[in-house]
Amino acid sequence: MNPKPSTQRGGPNAGAVSAAETTGAPTPAEAPVRGGMRPRNGFAHGFADTSETTVHPIGNSARVTGHPDDPIEILLVDDTPDKLVALEAALDDLGETIVKAESGSEALRLVLKREFAVILLDINMPAMDGFETASLIRQRRSSAHTPIIFITSFSTADVEVYRGYSLGAVDYLFTPVTPEVLRSKVAVFVELAKKNREIQRQAEALRRVEEERMQRKLDETNARLEWETRRNHFFRLSIELLAISDYTGVFTQTNPTWQKTLGYADAELHGHALQEFLHPEDLEATNETIANILQADTPLYFENRFRAKDGSYRWLGWTVAPFAAEGLLYIFARDMTERRERENEIRRLNADLEQRTFSLQLLNQELESFSYSLAHDLRTPLRSISAYSEMILAGEAGDVMPEALKMVRTIQRNSGRMTQLMDDFLAFFRVARKDVKQEKIVMTAVAREAIATVQVDAKRQIEFKVGVLPPAKGDPTMVLQVLVNLVSNSVKFTALRPKTEIEIGCVADRSPTVYYVKDNGVGFNMKYYSRLFGVFERLHRREEFDGTGIGLAIVQKIVQRHGGSVWAESVVDHGATFYFTLAPA
Repeated sequence: MNPKPSTQRGGPNAGAVSAAETTGAPTPAEAPVRGGMRPRNGFAHGFADTSETTVHPIGNSARVTGHPDDPIEILLVDDTPDKLVALEAALDDLGETIVKAESGSEALRLVLKREFAVILLDINMPAMDGFETASLIRQRRSSAHTPIIFITSFSTADVEVYRGYSLGAVDYLFTPVTPEVLRSKVAVFVELAKKNREIQRQAEALRRVEEERMQRKLDETNARLEWETRRNHFFRLSIELLAISDYTGVFTQTNPTWQKTLGYADAELHGHALQEFLHPEDLEATNETIANILQADTPLYFENRFRAKDGSYRWLGWTVAPFAAEGLLYIFARDMTERRERENEIRRLNADLEQRTFSLQLLNQELESFSYSLAHDLRTPLRSISAYSEMILAGEAGDVMPEALKMVRTIQRNSGRMTQLMDDFLAFFRVARKDVKQEKIVMTAVAREAIATVQVDAKRQIEFKVGVLPPAKGDPTMVLQVLVNLVSNSVKFTALRPKTEIEIGCVADRSPTVYYVKDNGVGFNMKYYSRLFGVFERLHRREEFDGTGIGLAIVQKIVQRHGGSVWAESVVDHGATFYFTLAPA
């Protein structure tokens, strides 16, 4: 429902704007005529609209702005108040806003400020008649196409019909006016004005949509320009070899680092495929890699040799990333020549080292075989010497002078020591040659067996402690030899203690498990530690503690063959602790 129409009167109380207020010209003098004001001859020139308002005519209807649901304004111009009231009453059912003016000058002031869907204009008015008023209305751009319906009491023969049409009149109504005819004629222009208003609203909406689309496009363009500017700035400053190519590998953009590194100016690379510069041996692999990059649509790294301008080849490391949206490859490259040369040198040195290691292993094997054979062959004459010495001492060779007996005893003692040395030496080589079994070892049982073996020869009271020992994996016989040697070592170096204490245990919460043999013996000086596990090495004089110096070397050899390690800690005169590791069961 449209709201109840508001009836407005023109004139100063209606807020009409004069021509002087619009143009800035002095207000024209006015003379009283039938309660109205007659303008001077200059009024028409003062009314002429010089604004830059754009008019969008549709047919003969003027542009009517506002919301589509707002009432349409209709202007009634007549110098007779009774006729104005009659016209207003006839149009009241339209539900639109009726604006009234009692003179042409008052109508002009209203047209300056407001826009109307249609103007009903009386021809016969004093001071300024309908034709003169219509002429001045047509001079204003925004009202140049406003429909005007002339109302007159004269017959068509008395009216200058053609003059009216030439001034833009759309129709004539002759009094007395039939209300139905008046409403139907005015309703056409009201509906046309509403449709014009809706069209303008839609046009404005389309204009805003297009403006927003163009703004988005402009923003995207500006963002792209900014991104390309930053990219180009990054290209210029980067110390890496940066480039852009199409999907075939043809360079389209490169940075100055190419010239610094390889000697090529931009013009010498642009338009050429990177494959043209590759070493022939690397070409096939590179093409396969690029094909994989395009297929997987993901960056990949590869290396190849690239020909520099001087003809030499440089190793480059490439990271190539595809950009499917633009059909481009973004290329990051770095000169890897020095690294490659260092790697080649390292490989050459490693090869030499492997060859030397292999040669030393062969030589060591030959030396071990020779030493084993020598030790084995020396045992036979030593046994003969020991046997004949015993026969002489037993009197089987007859009476011997006391001095001679003394010499024979010395020979027997030294030959026995030499035999023991050869036996230990052969035991060491047997450990090196023997295959290592991989069985579960119950370490507690092995420890007690080692203690029982050593106690037979100890010939004194010794306090042994065996802790909780986790099982291990290896050769039970060889691991037993480790514990026998370490316990024997502890027994030997605690011989001077009034009370001997030897403990076999393990370090908690260690992986791999760390086993140890600890004693309260004489210990050793840690500054001689490097000699501790050497063959025939002794940290104490033979006169103090007997031995061949091979027992700990055998321990180290067995532990190493099990993939473990062995070490020791000691303080002089405060005992020693030997540690070793084995693989867990």
